[in-house]
Amino acid sequence: MRGTFIQTISRLAREDSKVMLVIGDTGFSVMEPFEAEFGPRFVNAGIAEQSFLSFSAGLAAMGMRPFAYNVVSFMTLRGAEQIMLDVCYQENPVILVGVGGGFAYGTGGPTHHALQDIAMMRAFPNIDVYCPADPAEMEAAMLAAYHRRRPAYIRIGRSVDAPVHKGAVDLSAHKILPLTTGTDIAVLACGTILREAAEACGRLEARGCSTTLCSVPCVQPLDEETVLSCAAGHKALFTMEEHGITGGLGSAVAELLMERGQCPPVFHRYGVPDSFAMLAGSREFQLDYFGLSPQKASEDMWKRWRDAL
Repeated sequence: MRGTFIQTISRLAREDSKVMLVIGDTGFSVMEPFEAEFGPRFVNAGIAEQSFLSFSAGLAAMGMRPFAYNVVSFMTLRGAEQIMLDVCYQENPVILVGVGGGFAYGTGGPTHHALQDIAMMRAFPNIDVYCPADPAEMEAAMLAAYHRRRPAYIRIGRSVDAPVHKGAVDLSAHKILPLTTGTDIAVLACGTILREAAEACGRLEARGCSTTLCSVPCVQPLDEETVLSCAAGHKALFTMEEHGITGGLGSAVAELLMERGQCPPVFHRYGVPDSFAMLAGSREFQLDYFGLSPQKASEDMWKRWRDAL
C-alpha cells in the first residue's frame, strides 16, 4: 500500500498545487519520486513527531492540503496532543497516514507495535478513521479523505499487500464492502488482517458453515446500516482486527449493537487482549500467539457457532 500511497498523492499533487507531503524521517526508497517531482512541496520534518504534526496543521490552516506520513506508533503516541488540539480541535484538514499498523513491526517489540491507534483516533472528535486492507481500498481512502476536506487518519501495513479487490472501490459514502455472502456467520474485518479473516472463512466453509465476509475500511464513521443487517441476518457475528480488543472495530460494533438492542445470539471480538506483546517475533508469529491466525480464529468461531445451535 505504500506504493499506492505515493502514486495516489503524486496524482493529486499534479492536479492540485496545494497538495504537500510531510514525513517524519521515514519512508525512504518510497518517497524519493515525490520529492524529485514536487521539490518544495515535500518536507522531511525529521524525528520530531509533535513538531511534525503542528507544522502539518499550520500548513492546512494556511490553505495547503498536507498528507502527514509517519510510523503509526510514533505519530499517534508521541503526537496525541497535537493531533487532538492542532488538527482535530481546529478542524485543519490534515490527512494522517500511519505506516506499520498492528504487528507490521512485530520484531520491534511494544515500542513499535501499533495496537491502540484506532482507539485513540476514534476518541478524538472531527476525524475520520480509515483502515484499508489492500491497494484498492488505500487509493479509495485517500481520495475520500482528500475530497471531504476534514481531518483524517489512514492506517496501513508495511509490506507489499496483495490485492483483495479485483477492481477499484468507492469509499466516498464510507460503506462496508461485502466480499462473500452466507447465512450462518458474518465476519467483519478491517485492515491487513482481512486476508487472515478470508482464510478463516474459507476453513469454515469447508466444514459446512456458510459465511459472510465484509471488509470495513472505514471504522469512523461506521456503516451502521450494514452492521445491523449482518447482525439481523446471521446466527453469529464476529469482528476481527489487528489491534487491541479495546476501542477498535470490535468496540465500535459492540457499542452500536447494544445501543440499538440488536445483538445476535453470538457476538465475539477477535483482537489482541488487554496486554503488551512481550515476545518479539514476526507478524505471523504474533497473530498466531494471540489467536488471530486463520487456523485458531476459525476453530474458535466454529466452536462458538456450534455451541449456540
